[in-house]
Amino acid sequence: MKIMTVLMQHDYGVLSRDASFEYTNIHLPTIELFGAENVFHFDFYVQFKLAGKEAMNSQLIEEAKKFAPDIMLFCLFENEIAESTVQELNTFTKTAVYFFDDPWRQKFVRHWIQYFRYFSTPDYYMYRQYQSEGLIQAVYSPFGYNQDIYKKKELPITYEVSFVGGFSSYRQWVVTLLRKAGLEVHVFGRGWDGDQKWITTEEMVDIFNQSAVNLNLSNGVSYNLFHVLSSFTSPKAVKTLLMNRKIKEQVKGRHYEICGCGGFQLSYFVPGLNLAFEIDKEIAVFEDPQLLADQIKFFLRHDSLRKEIAEAGYQRAFREHSAKQYLKNMFEKISAGSL
Repeated sequence: MKIMTVLMQHDYGVLSRDASFEYTNIHLPTIELFGAENVFHFDFYVQFKLAGKEAMNSQLIEEAKKFAPDIMLFCLFENEIAESTVQELNTFTKTAVYFFDDPWRQKFVRHWIQYFRYFSTPDYYMYRQYQSEGLIQAVYSPFGYNQDIYKKKELPITYEVSFVGGFSSYRQWVVTLLRKAGLEVHVFGRGWDGDQKWITTEEMVDIFNQSAVNLNLSNGVSYNLFHVLSSFTSPKAVKTLLMNRKIKEQVKGRHYEICGCGGFQLSYFVPGLNLAFEIDKEIAVFEDPQLLADQIKFFLRHDSLRKEIAEAGYQRAFREHSAKQYLKNMFEKISAGSL
């Protein structure tokens, strides 16, 4: 089978940054599945920036005709791909679009599923919703993680508590609560104040391995009264609170990545997480951020329990949640489909 991946190689298309999530967890595992000679990558965003929308779309069609893929898998960004391009591609190959945030980007999703032959969702309940609507082109495909990159390294613990992720007013509020409770919380990611730099994927994997507690914090809109009131003390926090369009949560790639590194994970709860991991046995969750500090202190005091949960989460991730296996299932369903 020949696959053409149409996605950004670098995180958000910024060449100075590390590989994007989709390149790491979609393109590279696809090469593992089918071999480099059967996979062609087209970085639409680089060409969009270099030549403009019209020229990039023309080049995409030309390259697709030359490579003649059985399936073309797209990871969209904004409006760089033309609808007419997808329609032309549909005349000689099967097109599919891989959605990341469909629970809260429904207007975007509903527009594009009119053009692609198939589309994926990582969210189980959205998949059931699509099924109830008779959308037989929907494919359930959780994110998973690249097992060649996210690994257990058996590194010594360096961080008591860590969080890897971009700044949001809610995340800042939670971190502040924890620090006020006497916890040493190390934060890594874009947008935070201070000297936090953009970290590489390799550095992130090390952090997951070196942390006693890996926090997984939502970046969605939170209307917790105490959070909203605290936001008014920071113009930056007010801006992120008002501009955040994410109104629904979902199981994310980070859930699989932390466990895939053998890290102990303490995450916000989201429906569907219990389908991926057994709560309290393979992953720990919190519901009230104002009680989170006490939960962290409990797990820091009980090393054996923390390590037991981390190991069980690692075994579950390694056994069931590889990106390669999820992609294999998706490509098989698309290949066997009649659309």
